Amino acid sequence: MKDFLSKYTNSNELFAYLSITIAVILYGTTLGATKICMNYYTTAQLMTLRMLISSILFIPFIFTVYKNIKIEKRDIKLILLMMLCEPCLYFLFETNALKYTTSGQAGIVNSLEPVLLVIGARIVLKEKFVKIVYLGLFISILGSVLLSISSDVTEMAPRPLLGNFLEFMAIVMTDTCVITTKYLMDRYPPFFLAGISVIGGLFFFAGLNLFENGSFTIVLNPSLFLVIYLGILTVVAYALYNFAICTLPASKFSPFIFMLPVTAVFFGWFFLGETFNLKQFAACILVFIGILICQINNKKKLISILKKIPFSNKLIFTAKK
Repeated sequence: MKDFLSKYTNSNELFAYLSITIAVILYGTTLGATKICMNYYTTAQLMTLRMLISSILFIPFIFTVYKNIKIEKRDIKLILLMMLCEPCLYFLFETNALKYTTSGQAGIVNSLEPVLLVIGARIVLKEKFVKIVYLGLFISILGSVLLSISSDVTEMAPRPLLGNFLEFMAIVMTDTCVITTKYLMDRYPPFFLAGISVIGGLFFFAGLNLFENGSFTIVLNPSLFLVIYLGILTVVAYALYNFAICTLPASKFSPFIFMLPVTAVFFGWFFLGETFNLKQFAACILVFIGILICQINNKKKLISILKKIPFSNKLIFTAKK
C-alpha cells in the first residue's frame, strides 16, 4: 500500500535521510517549547491542545486520501499498542520529565533510544547489522555521555534524576512504538499510522484532562502560539519520521536520533539560556562522526576516510577488527 509521500522518493533513498534529519531537528525544538508551555498548562491540558491541533490537521486526509483504508482485525491490538506507547504514554512521561530536568538533559537521555532500537530490531525484526554499525553506535554513545557529564547543573533542573528517569521511560515507549509501527507499515501507509496515533492521543489526553479538571476550557496565555507550533510539528515530524523508518532499516535511521541531544542542547541554550560550553560542542562532533560511520557499509572505505582525520589511529585499529 503506497503513501502519498512515496512519489517524492528516489532510488538512493535521499528523501528518507532528509526526512529523518528534519524530523529530529524539529523534535529538538519541541523539548524547549514544551518546557515553556509547562509554566502555563498542566500536562493533560497541554497535550489535549497539542493532540487536538494535530488531529484537526490530519482529519481531512481520513475523508480523502485514506477513505478506502480498512484496518484488519488482526492488526487492531498492534495499532492500540502503537497508540498507547506513543503518543499516549510517551508524551505523558516526557512532559512530566521536563518539569524536573532541562530540555538539553532530556535530549541527552534520548540518545539511548537508538541503542534500544537496534537491539529491539535485532530481536523482533531479525535485522542483521555489519560490525561497523556497532562502532558508529559506540562513538555516538560516547559523544552523548560526554555531552551529559559536561552539562552544568542549574535551577531549571530541580530533580534531574527523576526527570531523566521519566525521559528514559519515554524512550522505552517510543522504541516499542517504532518497532510496532515498522511491522504495521507492510500494510498501512506511514502518514496514516501517524494520523491515527495523534487521534488516539487526543482521546487519551482529553479523557485525562476531563478527569483532572472537569472541563476542556482553553486558557489564553502567551504560550498558546507555542502550543499551536507543537501541534503542527507533531504531525509533520511524525509523518517524516514514519516515512524514514518505513524506508530505511533500523541500523540506518536509528543513528540519526543521536542528533537529538545536539539539537536539544543547542535550542535549550539559544532560547532558554541553558548552558552550552566547548566540551559539549566537542561531544556533538563525536555524535556526528558516529552517525557518519553507521552509514558506511564498506570497511575499506571507512578506513580510507578515517586516515584523512587527524589523531584517528585508534578508530582505524577498531575498524579493522
